[in-house]
Amino acid sequence: MNAQGNTAKQNNVNQGGVSAADEASRPKGDEGAVGAAGIRVIACLRDWNDVQQLTVSFPPDNPHSIEMLTWCQDGSRLFQDAITLEADAVILDPTVPGFSLDDIPRLYNYEERPIVVVAALPPAGDWHESMYGAGAKGHVQLPLSEEAVRRLPGIVHRAVQTALQERASPGYIPQVAPEVARAIATRGWQRASVAVWAAKGGVGKTAVAENIAVLLGVVANRKTVLVDLNMAGGNVHIHLGVLPKKNVFSLASVYEFRKELRAREVQNHLSPYAGNLWVLPGVPRQYMAGESCFVANEGEQGKLFIVALMDCLREMFDFVILDLGQDLNHKMHLTALRGADLVLVVVNPETAGLLDTHEVLDSLFEHVQLDRSRFRLVINRFHPEAGISRKEIVQVLGLPEIGVIPEAGMAVTASLNAKRPLVLGKKCDVTDGLAQVTASIFPPLTDVWRAKGRLGAPRKGLVGRMMEALST
Repeated sequence: MNAQGNTAKQNNVNQGGVSAADEASRPKGDEGAVGAAGIRVIACLRDWNDVQQLTVSFPPDNPHSIEMLTWCQDGSRLFQDAITLEADAVILDPTVPGFSLDDIPRLYNYEERPIVVVAALPPAGDWHESMYGAGAKGHVQLPLSEEAVRRLPGIVHRAVQTALQERASPGYIPQVAPEVARAIATRGWQRASVAVWAAKGGVGKTAVAENIAVLLGVVANRKTVLVDLNMAGGNVHIHLGVLPKKNVFSLASVYEFRKELRAREVQNHLSPYAGNLWVLPGVPRQYMAGESCFVANEGEQGKLFIVALMDCLREMFDFVILDLGQDLNHKMHLTALRGADLVLVVVNPETAGLLDTHEVLDSLFEHVQLDRSRFRLVINRFHPEAGISRKEIVQVLGLPEIGVIPEAGMAVTASLNAKRPLVLGKKCDVTDGLAQVTASIFPPLTDVWRAKGRLGAPRKGLVGRMMEALST
């Protein structure tokens, strides 16, 4: 787990609802750390004898800190019972009437906290593989023996601890349903290098680049690298909690010495973030941008380095996301713009910034001869009361718009300070906007993002479906 995951666990109440202080106060025994109020468990079992075993073994205030909430025999009620009674775990016999395997990931990905399933495997049938495949975190055999009940507290506690740690990690993503995985495998997409650029600072360009990279590499699980090429001083490593010991400066120094880049050397300079995302930190000190590995021969050394770096990364990754500085007098920025398959121009709905962007784009297209067809518009921090419409922005800049990200207030600042990108938190209009932008690069993300929203939603019963029908 990287620095971000540790920070999330130390400083925040995690998505499972347990803070670092709570964890430290938990008594420890054979089962490991447990909550002061105990772990709340629902038994979803067919056989009353098994339920009695649990009831007798785990009475109120038992030393194992297992609190038995209720007995459920109706699988169709399980999800609603678990969230209503605030269960932490479910001991589940998959043969109960009305049970669906889909409920296991729905419980685990419940937005407020993970609810883990410990499989109670019946003697008949081959349930082991399917239950674990759906996300069960442990199992016991039925009918319950004294030995199985004795081992159960350790299984439940470890399962809950593992779930809380996974949910606190930046690498956590909801389990993708099989139909979504099939859509990713069959739906068309192309590998691409994407430059994220703005004509002026302070428009949220770096946050956009970071969240796009996380959506591709963590949420969609495509092999992705985020490269901080802001030669005015990059902040990606700070935002993502990545150590900048090896960075674009040290890699450029290797290239200056050897006159070539090898895949192994590039990989050694990348920091793993989470999932399938890697990060190449930028210059940790601004003075480094003036070193010979970047500016020798009137900047030609830096240009050659960027070309070699992009060629190498294209071979190694599905997606290369470049966070560029706005200064086009720096030849490395301009070289990256020229070499990228796609350029995302980030703007805010603000008149002066839009006019500056218009002027710079005209120069890029008319004098530098960059291909206008590779440029796309991302409107960030949009608010309908800003006084400028989306249509007006598109008309002024003459670029096709591929996404609108609403004004987020302090949410972006809070996510940067917490070293946790917005798209790894709760879904909202802002994260939906970021997903829309990213789906223009990787279309199957639409299916993944839709699934992320479904996983925590309860299945509608008959009354719910009738009310929904009446309201349409």
